[in-house]
Amino acid sequence: MRFFLSLISAVTVLHQTSALTPVGHTPSGKPMYVVPNKSRIQQVGRDLKVFAPNGTVIETFANVFPQRTGKRNPATLTRRQGLSNVAAFVPLNNTNAMDMLEAFNTTFTVPPSPTTFESQLLWFAASVVLPDENGVPMGELRTLLQYGATVIQGGPFWTIAAQFEWFPDAGGLLQGSPIGFDPNVDVGTAINTSIARIEEDFDPSLFWYEAGFYDDSDAFPQLELGVTEPAITAVIGMEEEGALQSSDYPPEPFRFTQTDLTLGGGFPEIEWDVESDPSAGAYVTVDVDGSKDAEIAIRF
Repeated sequence: MRFFLSLISAVTVLHQTSALTPVGHTPSGKPMYVVPNKSRIQQVGRDLKVFAPNGTVIETFANVFPQRTGKRNPATLTRRQGLSNVAAFVPLNNTNAMDMLEAFNTTFTVPPSPTTFESQLLWFAASVVLPDENGVPMGELRTLLQYGATVIQGGPFWTIAAQFEWFPDAGGLLQGSPIGFDPNVDVGTAINTSIARIEEDFDPSLFWYEAGFYDDSDAFPQLELGVTEPAITAVIGMEEEGALQSSDYPPEPFRFTQTDLTLGGGFPEIEWDVESDPSAGAYVTVDVDGSKDAEIAIRF
């Protein structure tokens, strides 16, 4: 894994080409791309198109979505290859508009850094899982706090990002970044994140979601995603690569607070489920359950 690659350099690569060029790869080998902030990612048939904020097509990823088979598979939580994870999640049944996701908001405070740095990568994220037309999870839209480095940003400090990752075949990852934006965040900073359904005139037949940080909507990372099927799972969790001992994690639990899950009918009666990967040196607890003001902790 390469470290300390300048975010500005990655954006420069984008502006010098008519199509996206990978700036690196995820631990599982998926290409990673930087896109302009507030880019619109849209399903068009079986393809995934990326539009700049001015409407220009930046890239078309062909045949990302499989053909409809006529048989829907049950939704499952899909973990990404190459990273160990722990998560709390809520399945969404989407039987009618009252059951569909409208907003998923949460708050966290940037914790003290791990006391050791061994090139580990930690992602603490709020995300929604999107299915293809057969009900199979195909991608994840998320906001995250990162410790460690990818080829896009980071090092032995904390940064924030908005990403969309798709799973089928080789898959890929898109990360939005405002030009000149410094993704670093200080320990003790309270960060508010949101993934919300929005109205989009460009193609109102799709389900549109916006992921970002609502502290400062113009300066912080944002992405829009439009797909034919509504979100099937809301997830709070952590993923790690290369954390070998307890000191490779923050010295205190990582807490998601003021976690609100709003559906078309308001705040539903829910219970958060949990899953853990035995290879991760962490586990998740639901300290306050429910769809309003829930509190979820990642403990090490």
